[in-house]
Amino acid sequence: MTIEQEQRAILEKFIIDNPDLEALQAKISQFNIFEAVGMVRQEIKHSNFIQFLLNPSEKHRLGDLFLKKLLIAILTAAEEAPVDSLDIAVSDFSDAEVRREWKNIDLLIYSPTNSFVCVIENKVDAVERPHQLKIYEDVVDKEFRDCEKMFVFLTKEGSAATRSRWISFDYGAIAEIIETVCNERRSSLTDDIYIAIRHYVDLVRRHIMRESDIAELCRKIYKQHRQAIELIYEHRPDMRSDVEDYIKQLIQESPQAENIDLDSIDKRYIRFAPKEWDDMAFQKTCSGWTGSDRIFLFEFWNDPQSLCLHLVIGPGSMEIKEEIYRGIPSIFGCLTKCIIYRSD
Repeated sequence: MTIEQEQRAILEKFIIDNPDLEALQAKISQFNIFEAVGMVRQEIKHSNFIQFLLNPSEKHRLGDLFLKKLLIAILTAAEEAPVDSLDIAVSDFSDAEVRREWKNIDLLIYSPTNSFVCVIENKVDAVERPHQLKIYEDVVDKEFRDCEKMFVFLTKEGSAATRSRWISFDYGAIAEIIETVCNERRSSLTDDIYIAIRHYVDLVRRHIMRESDIAELCRKIYKQHRQAIELIYEHRPDMRSDVEDYIKQLIQESPQAENIDLDSIDKRYIRFAPKEWDDMAFQKTCSGWTGSDRIFLFEFWNDPQSLCLHLVIGPGSMEIKEEIYRGIPSIFGCLTKCIIYRSD
């Protein structure tokens, strides 16, 4: 079996009658409004939606239910809870304000009636900046002297903060709480609010949570079909592939196309030469380099940031290379400055 036949067999096994792949496709092909607006990993937009759910006065018809459930879950996860979770459970937080970017703080919850304030620092991909959390503590301690205070460090996987006052919390727990509240209040939610909440939960589980059904399915598929996936990745469309296709088309459609031979092509190097050069004694002296045995070629060097055209002398006898180099000025003049010696 040839290499091409082996690769084809690998791809067929991966694509045809693969229930895991079909299950993954079914999960990720569902429309999600938050994916459509590019929200996937944007902290600001995540904070905006969480603020919407936390604010008792918003039009989601949840009142303070999500706010209280979230605070209780955070306190339950804390090693040393700064506030009694029972007090939260029996309190009325309908007066709570949920501020965005107040004093650069991602989310700040303030309930005057309960003399309570909670700060949430939201990190999806960004990292904690030096002294950032200490600055927030100082600001809140100064502005809310007589309030009970909670400081929450929200990350993808519940990473620990550098400051001991901050309780670590993760997006997976956020998604579970939102889903629970959504199901409990389904009868009172309008269809558009219910769908928006469901879409947000799905977004978190698809793109932020490491341990999700989709993540587990992806790992299973990769483990069973690693060769096929790596083969597909190797030949994925990208800018270099587009440039490669354009250059091939340009050469093939040029007025001199019948006199030019495309020698060897991949994403990085596109090599060609006039066919008449094959009559030169030195030309077919470079075995094992390009497959054509040519030693003297034009070469497009196709890098992601640039496209360069070189005149290349391939690997081979130094005596032949020097002979070619000495003869070039009479043919190409100043192009001698563009000569590249290849040893690969």
